Amino acid sequence: MNWTEWAANIAFLGVPPVSCMWGWWLWSHDGEANLAEWRRKASTIGLVTLTLSVLTGAFAMMYWRHFPGAVPVPQPTRIATLAGFALVVFAAPFAVLARAWMRVALVMCSIALLGFYFGMFLAP
Repeated sequence: MNWTEWAANIAFLGVPPVSCMWGWWLWSHDGEANLAEWRRKASTIGLVTLTLSVLTGAFAMMYWRHFPGAVPVPQPTRIATLAGFALVVFAAPFAVLARAWMRVALVMCSIALLGFYFGMFLAP
């Protein structure tokens, strides 16, 4: 594995779960911050939706690796990939509306997930 494959694996496979965990940590340690209720709800909706997208992407990847060399792509992998992509697209506005550092975590997760799903769509 060369350095570009290694960097792509870290970016598209490692960043989404790590940034999601960071988001959940920020959510659990929010304290009594003086925030608007709509911003708090946007953060929660974005975090839950992106977490579901990470789980859907993990399922798609594991299912596809369970059937190596399957051409065309197995139907559950295709459905999970499309569902995960739809979840990211739905969560993107909520990620932008989130609060402070939660916004950074959710936008990082969204961008990395979009790259992951783009790679899944382009894969043979």
